[in-house]
Amino acid sequence: METSSVSKLLIFFFSAFLASSKLIQCSITYDKKAILINGQRRILISGSIHYPRSTPEV
Repeated sequence: METSSVSKLLIFFFSAFLASSKLIQCSITYDKKAILINGQRRILISGSIHYPRSTPEV
């Protein structure tokens, strides 16, 4: 009896998650300069550090 109520609860939360995820919509495109998210230009700046190549002072 307990397993049935747990499975019903899981199905409820899963269906609620699916229903809420369909409400969120966005468009993502690229124009060779920046990424456009919902029509707004976003410039991504990123970098990385190669720790084996860094000097001991760093």
